[in-house]
Amino acid sequence: LLASIFVEGFASLQNLSSILFVTVSVGVVAAGLALVTISGNLFMLSISATASISTIVFASVLDFGVMPAILTTLFVGVILGFLQGGAVGGLKTNPIITSIAASSIIMGLGAWYSGGRTITSDVKVEWLGVGHVLPGIPNQIFILLAVLIATEFFLSRMRLGRELQLIGINSNTAKLSGLRIQRATIVAYVIAALTAALSGVLIGAQSSQGNLSLGAGLDFSAIAAVLVGGVAIAGGHGRIYDAVCGALFLAIIGNILLLKGFSLDIQLMVKGAVVVASVMLGAVLTRKRKK
Repeated sequence: LLASIFVEGFASLQNLSSILFVTVSVGVVAAGLALVTISGNLFMLSISATASISTIVFASVLDFGVMPAILTTLFVGVILGFLQGGAVGGLKTNPIITSIAASSIIMGLGAWYSGGRTITSDVKVEWLGVGHVLPGIPNQIFILLAVLIATEFFLSRMRLGRELQLIGINSNTAKLSGLRIQRATIVAYVIAALTAALSGVLIGAQSSQGNLSLGAGLDFSAIAAVLVGGVAIAGGHGRIYDAVCGALFLAIIGNILLLKGFSLDIQLMVKGAVVVASVMLGAVLTRKRKK
């Protein structure tokens, strides 16, 4: 509300649309990433790579039809998530090292498949990429809402989702209690990679193109949204709704800085400061919760 009054151009429909497009691409990923964080596995650092290769897969298959392109891309995301989840949940590998290694492999595969070029398609999907249901309200917002409802339902209403939270609180106790740690971890990673692939579809649909730079920065943006949303970095606590709200908050902050003419360097510093403040606040709240 204050930004609408004091920042020129903030309240315009075009600017609202811009904010929502950024919120969707980050919020969809944050919804999936939050599950990994809540499970006690910190973060999945292969999100940007997964989204980037997904734009390439989507653009490559788009000539065969929109639905085949979407389903193929999402299937690739499921496979990538399953492999990482299997390594972390089944083989007990370090989640950070595993996702970093996976990111390198995924980017290598994307570079090999695309030859380092931008993959383009003559099939246009403006309705999915840049279409609006109402002025200022992009069609993609409904996809974000669907992802939010589905992931929140999984976490709070399904048995495996509740087990995921208990695993994040205390994995040793969860193991002694007979909870399905391996299955829950794999599902969390599959959903996270699936949402990253979906974000790649939405990004690629904007221009019917795919390359390895289109998903750049999603890792940090999604992590920032999760932390700003109040999801506990130690795991076990947090809501998907809050992570998506974190994405919206960061999109608004970034937009205000852009409209006020601040450079990219300043924008990154402000975003980093917001994340640090969120982590510090989260640490204080966690300490109080344990007392």
